[in-house]
Amino acid sequence: MSILNKIINNIFFKSCYKSKMEAEIYEQPNVIDKVLKKYISKNGNINIDIPDNVNKIALIASGSSYHSATIAANYLRNNVHCEAQSYYASEFSLVENVDVDSDTLYIFISQSGETFDTNKSLEKVSKKTNKTLGITNTINSTLYNNVKYKILTFAGEEKSIASTKSMSAQLFCLFLIAAKIMQQKEIPSDKIIYELQNVRNSIKKAFEYRKIIKEYSIKLHNYDNAAILASGMFYPLAKEGALKIKETSYINTTAYPTGEFLHGHIAILNKRCAVISVINNNNIEFTKNVIKKVRDNYKSDLLIISAIPIKSFENDIVISVNTMFDIDFIFTTLIIMQLLAFETAVILKRNVDKPIGLTKVVK
Repeated sequence: MSILNKIINNIFFKSCYKSKMEAEIYEQPNVIDKVLKKYISKNGNINIDIPDNVNKIALIASGSSYHSATIAANYLRNNVHCEAQSYYASEFSLVENVDVDSDTLYIFISQSGETFDTNKSLEKVSKKTNKTLGITNTINSTLYNNVKYKILTFAGEEKSIASTKSMSAQLFCLFLIAAKIMQQKEIPSDKIIYELQNVRNSIKKAFEYRKIIKEYSIKLHNYDNAAILASGMFYPLAKEGALKIKETSYINTTAYPTGEFLHGHIAILNKRCAVISVINNNNIEFTKNVIKKVRDNYKSDLLIISAIPIKSFENDIVISVNTMFDIDFIFTTLIIMQLLAFETAVILKRNVDKPIGLTKVVK
């Protein structure tokens, strides 16, 4: 991009968006398009460098990066015939004698490449194996320089504290790794390639729900507590949504696996608590039953984000994405959560770019 185009883009973002966070949310289609063109060839080959014969993966990260790792680990286990587990870098780095398996690919994720506990974990692993891969937004960062395999996210500098475009780019790169392993194992990869090529459109589709999102944020901002319910790989996505709402609006938001919520946790609804439920294509009837129990027994303002069209009930707000593809629904829901956090924080007059007490390493 030329210097003139950069200046024009900066003027455009400053004039159209009220905050860096809002601007970075709307940058995401272009970020994904850049990563797509960099790593997926016209014939569908994935142009990233990873070891051959990957059957075990450990993903190590913090914050939003950890949530992207956990979503990817779930996808790898269910779709790629690959053992995969995510770890909090802060916990992994504390283990004195790390049990490193030479057959495992260790993936470290950090937007800045300078996350202390992530790099400390990398240091421990690197003493015992060189099967390390880094996903970062920053070339020549500590992480980038100390892993054998490297993937850049090309998200550009992220100035808002809340991770939006970096999170999306990291998650997209993790799905690229899944597709690459599928191609190495000669597992049909046409479906995942098609879904990845459509992510840009999925994100744009999420922007179309902003009016409905604003409608629910008006309800949500009146609550001190909120619960987000989801199943499978959508549970760590719910955790990411909870993190976004907490760090921007300061509403105490907790994610729960949908079924687990009934095992005692539902008691929190005896106090005023908003509820957000994510319905994917694998948990439709079960989640409907949980929602019915919430509706019948408690007075909570409910937001339903559903992969399928679903009837609205009195006082419920429903966003029907209407898709059969998991990756489509993941990215659409991710952007919906980001916008919900942003809109709620704006109503509460929070500084969305610099939440109180939070800092971010950007290099």
